[in-house]
Amino acid sequence: MKKELSRRGAETQKVKDFFFYVGELESEECFCGRNKQSGKALCFKCFRDLPFDMRNGLYQQIGNGFEAAYDAAVKYLEAVNG
Repeated sequence: MKKELSRRGAETQKVKDFFFYVGELESEECFCGRNKQSGKALCFKCFRDLPFDMRNGLYQQIGNGFEAAYDAAVKYLEAVNG
């Protein structure tokens, strides 16, 4: 019973994570507060401020690397821009 509840909790978290990243892509506001194009992960300035290899990661699909790339990009931008 506990394993089943634990599995359900993990599945529920995966669904929440999926909708978070879909929401970030659909949003017209970048995490920095600037306007961005819906369907893009970041605004142009934030995207331009990323190292080239980080930019490429943001072209991955959700469930195939986008989540880690987005999280790393946001962490990098917060560190660089304060």
